[in-house]
Amino acid sequence: MGVRRPFYQAAVFILKIFLLLIGAYLVYTGIRYSYYSAKSYDLRIYEVPDSTMLHVLAFGIACLASTFFLFLWHRLCNRFDQEKMCGIMLLAACFWLLVIGIFYLRSHPYYPQGDQLNVAAGAAYARAGDYDMFGKGGYIGLYEQQKGLVFLYEILFSLFGDFCFSIVGYLNLCFMIVTLIFGYYFLKHVAKKAFYRILYCVLMMFCVPYIIYLPYAYGDLPSICFSMILFWAIAVFKEDLKIRYVFIACIAAALALLVRTSSSIVLIAVAIGMVLLAMETISFRPLLAALCILIVSWGSVKAVDRMYEMKSGFESGIGIPKILWVAMGLQETDGNPGIYNRYQQMVFEECGFEKETATEVGKRYIMNRLKEFQDSPAYARYFFTGKIKLQWLEPLFEGLYATSTFDEESEYPDWITDLYYGDIHDVIWNFANYYQSLIYLSFLCFIVSFFFRRSSVLFEVTGWIPLIAVVGGFLFCIMWESQCRYMLPYYIFIILYAAFGMGKIAESLYRGINYIRARI
Repeated sequence: MGVRRPFYQAAVFILKIFLLLIGAYLVYTGIRYSYYSAKSYDLRIYEVPDSTMLHVLAFGIACLASTFFLFLWHRLCNRFDQEKMCGIMLLAACFWLLVIGIFYLRSHPYYPQGDQLNVAAGAAYARAGDYDMFGKGGYIGLYEQQKGLVFLYEILFSLFGDFCFSIVGYLNLCFMIVTLIFGYYFLKHVAKKAFYRILYCVLMMFCVPYIIYLPYAYGDLPSICFSMILFWAIAVFKEDLKIRYVFIACIAAALALLVRTSSSIVLIAVAIGMVLLAMETISFRPLLAALCILIVSWGSVKAVDRMYEMKSGFESGIGIPKILWVAMGLQETDGNPGIYNRYQQMVFEECGFEKETATEVGKRYIMNRLKEFQDSPAYARYFFTGKIKLQWLEPLFEGLYATSTFDEESEYPDWITDLYYGDIHDVIWNFANYYQSLIYLSFLCFIVSFFFRRSSVLFEVTGWIPLIAVVGGFLFCIMWESQCRYMLPYYIFIILYAAFGMGKIAESLYRGINYIRARI
């Protein structure tokens, strides 16, 4: 690789350092604390202490179960084809999620409010030729990042009618199954051990926060799905460098960015990963592929923006400056760091919807706030550690809070009431809490294995791209508005590698048991 080799090694080393710090911090805090979503959804989530020993014990039990499963796996591999068994497991996981999802969605009375309802209303009004929401001070005018989702809602509403939120729920169910499938095939291409894919299927089958979010009519779950398709397409592209996979990657990237502009973190990770791939293969084709993906995705967003500009008669670029979200992310409201408090919209309104004036206000506030942090390091440490924990340690990622607005005219079973306000609430939360600790501990085991090998545990450089996205998501959570659900995509990406970590532990225990048996 010549001159490229030192840059390549330095980039990989930096990635390993970031991941080790992130994984260690999530484990250290995750087994000691959690954030609890109260049954009264007008209250903020709050920190509660965890029993560290119980979380470690649960992790140990899961490791022993995985070792026993590996023992059975080796026995079965002598009689059956590995790939067929993996395929059966994948089908079983898809069927499980399909059944659970349909049962949950048929019972759930969710009806969106806030941003979710405003985006749907913007699409419905646009279909009727009413573009008032796109003007200065209108909802879409203020939150211009919503235009991509409005555009896709327009297409959906033209097929199924306005405000077809039940259809959105079933589409989310399809997205969940597609996420599972493409995550499985991503692992198949970046690593060759079939057992890791089996564990991934098992972990995804019990990913409660994803299931809780199924009725949620917003861009979160679609963006996760399209990001996973993007990861798979790039992994396959690495093997033969064929253009059709770049085409698929471009479509997936464009859709991910249209439904959720924060997917730009994933696109940046893709760009970095493709640069590393170009260094590894000594080829410009990965760079050209990355350029195509970025141009198509961001070009699609610009095209939709221009389309609405022409249709509505309102020029674009009139929305709330992004720097005001950063300013809000540095505030403490009701004892919680960085949570939404309407600051960005209030400042923008007070500045007469003038972006330059509002931007200057935001910059001055940020500079003053950073000086406060500099003058009081202890407070800065308290603020930012609290902000990270707030977003990463709520086991359901506020899924129950986000889906707790019901259609008052709908009839629903008693267990839905118990899920949100009764005994089932805490059962689900506790299960998700131990599951989250299992994921973080397994992820750390993967990182340690990844860190102390000269070559990666993953044998393909494209397997690093979701890891780079996780690092980006972690940095994003420090500076942006605090929202648990913003971290859900990165949590799903972490599950990919938690399967590696769990598999590595199972393999080590299995070898140890065989060694002891041989010695005896």
